Amino acid sequence: MQMHPQITFRPLVDADLPAMKRWLEDPDVAWWYQAGSTAVEALREHYRDEIAGTSRTRAFIIGLDGRDAGYIQCYAIDDEPKYAQQIKVDPGAVGIDLFIGESWARNRGYGRQVLRAFLAQIVFVKMGAEVAIIAPEPGNTRAVRSYERAGFVGWKIVYVVDKDAPQNTGQEYIMRLTREAFESGE
Repeated sequence: MQMHPQITFRPLVDADLPAMKRWLEDPDVAWWYQAGSTAVEALREHYRDEIAGTSRTRAFIIGLDGRDAGYIQCYAIDDEPKYAQQIKVDPGAVGIDLFIGESWARNRGYGRQVLRAFLAQIVFVKMGAEVAIIAPEPGNTRAVRSYERAGFVGWKIVYVVDKDAPQNTGQEYIMRLTREAFESGE
Protein backbone atom coordinates (compact mmCIF):
# COMPACT_ATOMS: atom_id res chain seq x y z
CA MET A 1 0.00 0.00 0.00
CA GLN A 2 1.34 3.39 -0.98
CA MET A 3 0.35 5.96 1.61
CA HIS A 4 0.78 9.05 -0.56
CA PRO A 5 -0.28 8.34 -4.12
CA GLN A 6 -0.18 10.88 -6.89
CA ILE A 7 -3.76 12.16 -6.97
CA THR A 8 -5.23 13.67 -10.12
CA PHE A 9 -8.64 14.90 -11.22
CA ARG A 10 -9.54 14.87 -14.88
CA PRO A 11 -12.89 15.87 -16.37
CA LEU A 12 -15.42 13.09 -16.92
CA VAL A 13 -15.61 12.01 -20.58
CA ASP A 14 -17.89 9.66 -22.48
CA ALA A 15 -15.24 6.92 -22.51
CA ASP A 16 -15.48 6.79 -18.68
CA LEU A 17 -19.09 5.61 -18.71
CA PRO A 18 -18.36 1.85 -18.81
CA ALA A 19 -16.17 2.26 -15.70
CA MET A 20 -18.87 4.40 -14.06
CA LYS A 21 -21.38 1.62 -14.79
CA ARG A 22 -19.11 -0.98 -13.20
CA TRP A 23 -18.44 1.21 -10.17
CA LEU A 24 -22.10 2.10 -9.62
CA GLU A 25 -23.03 -1.58 -9.80
CA ASP A 26 -20.42 -2.54 -7.18
CA PRO A 27 -22.34 -3.40 -3.98
CA ASP A 28 -20.08 -1.19 -1.81
CA VAL A 29 -20.91 1.83 -3.99
CA ALA A 30 -24.50 0.98 -4.93
CA TRP A 31 -25.54 0.68 -1.28
CA TRP A 32 -24.83 4.40 -0.69
CA TYR A 33 -24.94 5.97 -4.12
CA GLN A 34 -28.33 5.26 -5.68
CA ALA A 35 -27.81 6.16 -9.30
CA GLY A 36 -31.03 4.95 -10.88
CA SER A 37 -30.33 3.02 -14.07
CA THR A 38 -26.70 2.08 -14.60
CA ALA A 39 -27.10 1.27 -18.30
CA VAL A 40 -24.41 3.15 -20.23
CA GLU A 41 -27.06 4.99 -22.27
CA ALA A 42 -28.83 6.09 -19.07
CA LEU A 43 -25.51 7.26 -17.61
CA ARG A 44 -24.73 9.08 -20.88
CA GLU A 45 -28.06 10.94 -20.53
CA HIS A 46 -27.54 11.61 -16.80
CA TYR A 47 -24.00 12.97 -17.23
CA ARG A 48 -24.50 14.53 -20.69
CA ASP A 49 -24.14 18.13 -19.55
CA GLU A 50 -21.18 17.37 -17.27
CA ILE A 51 -19.38 15.61 -20.13
CA ALA A 52 -20.17 18.47 -22.53
CA GLY A 53 -18.97 21.03 -19.99
CA THR A 54 -22.33 22.84 -20.03
CA SER A 55 -23.36 21.91 -16.49
CA ARG A 56 -22.56 24.04 -13.46
CA THR A 57 -21.66 20.74 -11.76
CA ARG A 58 -18.01 19.93 -12.30
CA ALA A 59 -17.45 16.18 -12.69
CA PHE A 60 -14.10 14.41 -12.46
CA ILE A 61 -12.51 10.99 -12.49
CA ILE A 62 -10.18 10.44 -9.54
CA GLY A 63 -6.75 9.15 -10.50
CA LEU A 64 -4.44 7.40 -8.05
CA ASP A 65 -0.92 6.84 -9.38
CA GLY A 66 -2.21 7.00 -12.94
CA ARG A 67 -5.08 4.55 -12.42
CA ASP A 68 -8.75 5.58 -12.52
CA ALA A 69 -10.14 4.95 -9.04
CA GLY A 70 -13.45 6.76 -8.65
CA TYR A 71 -15.65 9.76 -9.24
CA ILE A 72 -15.93 13.17 -7.60
CA GLN A 73 -18.10 16.19 -8.38
CA CYS A 74 -18.70 19.64 -6.97
CA TYR A 75 -21.27 22.36 -7.46
CA ALA A 76 -22.36 25.67 -5.97
CA ILE A 77 -25.23 24.73 -3.69
CA ASP A 78 -26.93 28.03 -4.59
CA ASP A 79 -27.23 26.67 -8.17
CA GLU A 80 -29.67 24.05 -6.80
CA PRO A 81 -32.30 26.31 -5.17
CA LYS A 82 -34.67 23.51 -4.04
CA TYR A 83 -31.79 21.67 -2.38
CA ALA A 84 -30.31 24.88 -0.93
CA GLN A 85 -33.66 25.76 0.65
CA GLN A 86 -33.88 22.36 2.31
CA ILE A 87 -30.37 22.15 3.74
CA LYS A 88 -29.92 25.84 4.64
CA VAL A 89 -26.14 26.24 4.47
CA ASP A 90 -23.82 29.20 4.00
CA PRO A 91 -24.42 31.29 0.86
CA GLY A 92 -21.75 30.44 -1.70
CA ALA A 93 -21.05 27.00 -0.21
CA VAL A 94 -19.79 24.31 -2.57
CA GLY A 95 -21.17 20.79 -2.30
CA ILE A 96 -19.06 17.71 -2.96
CA ASP A 97 -20.09 14.14 -3.80
CA LEU A 98 -17.66 11.28 -4.37
CA PHE A 99 -17.13 7.57 -4.34
CA ILE A 100 -14.10 5.34 -4.61
CA GLY A 101 -15.14 2.93 -7.34
CA GLU A 102 -12.21 0.53 -7.40
CA SER A 103 -12.11 -2.02 -4.59
CA TRP A 104 -8.28 -1.93 -4.55
CA ALA A 105 -8.47 1.75 -3.54
CA ARG A 106 -10.95 1.36 -0.66
CA ASN A 107 -10.13 1.14 3.04
CA ARG A 108 -6.60 2.42 2.52
CA GLY A 109 -7.01 6.02 3.66
CA TYR A 110 -7.17 7.35 0.12
CA GLY A 111 -10.59 8.96 0.62
CA ARG A 112 -9.18 11.52 3.04
CA GLN A 113 -6.23 12.24 0.76
CA VAL A 114 -8.43 12.55 -2.33
CA LEU A 115 -10.79 14.92 -0.56
CA ARG A 116 -7.99 17.11 0.82
CA ALA A 117 -6.39 17.33 -2.64
CA PHE A 118 -9.74 18.15 -4.26
CA LEU A 119 -10.43 20.89 -1.72
CA ALA A 120 -6.96 22.36 -2.24
CA GLN A 121 -6.95 22.18 -6.04
CA ILE A 122 -10.58 22.70 -7.04
CA VAL A 123 -13.00 23.82 -4.32
CA PHE A 124 -11.00 26.43 -2.43
CA VAL A 125 -8.75 27.53 -5.33
CA LYS A 126 -10.48 27.25 -8.70
CA MET A 127 -14.01 27.74 -7.34
CA GLY A 128 -12.95 30.25 -4.66
CA ALA A 129 -15.33 28.76 -2.08
CA GLU A 130 -15.20 29.82 1.55
CA VAL A 131 -17.21 26.80 2.74
CA ALA A 132 -17.37 23.20 1.51
CA ILE A 133 -20.28 20.89 2.32
CA ILE A 134 -20.43 17.12 2.06
CA ALA A 135 -23.59 15.22 2.96
CA PRO A 136 -23.37 11.45 3.36
CA GLU A 137 -26.24 9.34 4.61
CA PRO A 138 -25.99 9.28 8.43
CA GLY A 139 -25.47 5.49 8.44
CA ASN A 140 -22.46 5.61 6.11
CA THR A 141 -19.97 5.54 8.97
CA ARG A 142 -16.99 4.70 6.74
CA ALA A 143 -17.58 7.87 4.70
CA VAL A 144 -18.31 9.99 7.77
CA ARG A 145 -15.01 8.92 9.39
CA SER A 146 -13.11 9.65 6.18
CA TYR A 147 -14.68 13.10 5.88
CA GLU A 148 -13.90 13.86 9.52
CA ARG A 149 -10.26 12.88 8.91
CA ALA A 150 -10.28 15.30 5.96
CA GLY A 151 -11.37 18.09 8.33
CA PHE A 152 -15.14 18.17 7.90
CA VAL A 153 -17.22 18.69 11.03
CA GLY A 154 -20.68 17.21 11.49
CA TRP A 155 -23.24 19.99 11.56
CA LYS A 156 -26.80 18.67 11.28
CA ILE A 157 -29.02 15.95 9.88
CA VAL A 158 -31.68 17.04 7.40
CA TYR A 159 -34.35 15.18 5.48
CA VAL A 160 -34.13 16.07 1.79
CA VAL A 161 -36.91 15.49 -0.74
CA ASP A 162 -35.92 15.26 -4.40
CA LYS A 163 -39.05 14.96 -6.52
CA ASP A 164 -36.98 14.87 -9.75
CA ALA A 165 -34.80 11.98 -8.50
CA PRO A 166 -36.74 10.15 -5.77
CA GLN A 167 -33.80 7.79 -5.12
CA ASN A 168 -32.04 10.85 -3.64
CA THR A 169 -34.78 11.50 -1.07
CA GLY A 170 -33.74 10.76 2.51
CA GLN A 171 -31.61 11.84 5.43
CA GLU A 172 -28.31 13.60 4.87
CA TYR A 173 -25.66 14.27 7.48
CA ILE A 174 -24.48 17.76 6.59
CA MET A 175 -20.77 18.15 7.25
CA ARG A 176 -19.02 21.48 6.86
CA LEU A 177 -15.46 22.71 6.38
CA THR A 178 -14.43 26.34 6.05
CA ARG A 179 -11.50 27.45 3.95
CA GLU A 180 -9.99 29.02 7.09
CA ALA A 181 -10.15 25.73 9.04
CA PHE A 182 -8.78 23.82 6.04
CA GLU A 183 -5.84 26.20 5.61
CA SER A 184 -5.05 26.19 9.34
CA GLY A 185 -5.08 22.39 9.36
CA GLU A 186 -7.85 22.13 11.98
